[in-house]
Amino acid sequence: MKKLLLATVIGLLALPVALVVTILLLPLWRWIEAKYGIESIGHSGPADWCFEAVYGLVLLAGFALWRWFPTRSGPAD
Repeated sequence: MKKLLLATVIGLLALPVALVVTILLLPLWRWIEAKYGIESIGHSGPADWCFEAVYGLVLLAGFALWRWFPTRSGPAD
């Protein structure tokens, strides 16, 4: 049960982090669009795939940290 709760918390905390990082990467998205012609910037900001890619990387980093730095478990978990 604790693992499910921690996984949910990681997934929820990754959302705002991914949003901020996606916005901060606007120059990268513009460069990708100009260089490769892949639609990455629209009239309302980065394309969905940009956010989804960053969210996936943030989740990967979050779960990697969870794996490498396990939480302390109490007696008889």
